[in-house]
Amino acid sequence: MASIENKSRTQISVARHPELTKLFPHNKTPAASAYCAELTAAGHEPVMSVLDEAYLVRFKVNGKRRSHTAHSFAEAVAVQKQIEAEQHRGLFVDYTKAHQTKFHKLLERYLREEAPRLKGFVITAYKINSWLVDAGLPELDIAAIHAAHPNPREPGLRIPARTGKRMSAPCEASAFALKPFSELEPDDFQDYLDERMEEVSAATADRELDIARRVCSLAINKWRIHVHCDPFSGFERPDYFNERNRRLREGEEERLMAAAAKEDRQQAVQRRIDELLAGRTQKTKYQRLSAIREVRAEAEASCDPIPLMEIFVQFQLMTGARKSETRKVKWSDIDFEKHTAFLPETKNGHARTLALRSEMVQWLRDLPRTSEYVFSFSANYLRKAWKRICEAAGIPVDGDVSERLRIHDLRHEAISRVAEAASKTPGGIMLPDLQAFSGHRDLRMLVRYLHLTPSGLAKRLDAAFADQAQVTLHHGRRRLSKSASLTMAEVVQTPIVAPANKRTLPRPTGNVVSLNAFRRPAA
Repeated sequence: MASIENKSRTQISVARHPELTKLFPHNKTPAASAYCAELTAAGHEPVMSVLDEAYLVRFKVNGKRRSHTAHSFAEAVAVQKQIEAEQHRGLFVDYTKAHQTKFHKLLERYLREEAPRLKGFVITAYKINSWLVDAGLPELDIAAIHAAHPNPREPGLRIPARTGKRMSAPCEASAFALKPFSELEPDDFQDYLDERMEEVSAATADRELDIARRVCSLAINKWRIHVHCDPFSGFERPDYFNERNRRLREGEEERLMAAAAKEDRQQAVQRRIDELLAGRTQKTKYQRLSAIREVRAEAEASCDPIPLMEIFVQFQLMTGARKSETRKVKWSDIDFEKHTAFLPETKNGHARTLALRSEMVQWLRDLPRTSEYVFSFSANYLRKAWKRICEAAGIPVDGDVSERLRIHDLRHEAISRVAEAASKTPGGIMLPDLQAFSGHRDLRMLVRYLHLTPSGLAKRLDAAFADQAQVTLHHGRRRLSKSASLTMAEVVQTPIVAPANKRTLPRPTGNVVSLNAFRRPAA
């Protein structure tokens, strides 16, 4: 059975004297009575009344006490009757926890319990923290949260120190974090999407809401916090197409390699300056700059450049690895005899092995081993260095997104080159072979590279993709629908070949001379 308790406040009022009105909590009846006596002694006629604003419906679920807060007596009676009827028929679902739990509590629980098990913990933590701060709540210490987790995915994850700065602009619509879970609606997320799309792309805003969507799903299905309807039910994701086909243009590779060599030399000069200034005391910034000017000429003449950025760019172009995968390659993962590099963990969670060309193997042999990782630079340095390299190479870093060159575009370039080269081999190449090179788990992701081959299959694919009725959008990427005229079996079983009567010019394989110029002499 369910019972009703009145938790409404007591109001003391005096006619024509609103300034004397006072409210008392339901458990402060003696204080209310004392105030009434005080008003009566002053010659007033106070009226005491209990407001109709808060009622607690108490009941039991599996022997445990539960409660539901209603905002009127009529609502409390309706809730009581519904609970008793559903319990009698065995259909009762406890929704009280969702009413009592604010959504920011679910976000915090997700960050503490679930997020450390994911690869993108830092990005997820930054986003959740930005929601909390925008909603007027304190920021969480993500380093402490990761350290306290019993089973994080990356135990040795390096989390940048807190600077107090934020990358994104504040968003007032983040106030949805303050609402009870039961009161969240699709409009809350639509408002957030509309506001965020004024600052970022639709794809970025959609990925941010994926975190909230995941929290809602976990709350309902795993934490058993029941709601009448999933808050994202009825929410329409934004339409966007962010698939990139940016390839290196004529002369860009040579300029990139020259700019990468310049970056490597600048880093070597800086290392040499630090060596020459070691032991000197520079108390002020002016003394430091003065000392640097004194030794710069000597540092430039005696520095020993290591072609790390050059080899990094070529590694991307030759292997097609993702940026995060390349940065995690360890010396112990490279087999110089078999010309392979083993990736124990990739973006999709599956291990794979990269094939290394002879040139790359030789360049890696000549690199000094100063760390367990082959490319031992931080993500922050790589981001800034890539911007400097693109600027030096005359490649846009601002403005039109389609004109910029991202590091990930080198992966697209590498897979495209393999598809082009494979089309000229005797018998062609099967699509699963190209999949083994790229590391894609979904063959449909590779269909975009088949436009590089002049085979009949590519023409049929072009025709299928030209028919919008056969194409669907999934997370901003075009895919053939299940009802398309071209089946995946046909795509997989058809070799990628080029016609014998067509001559194609080979693409440049890289600026090998630039790397040889900085190669360290054999011991």
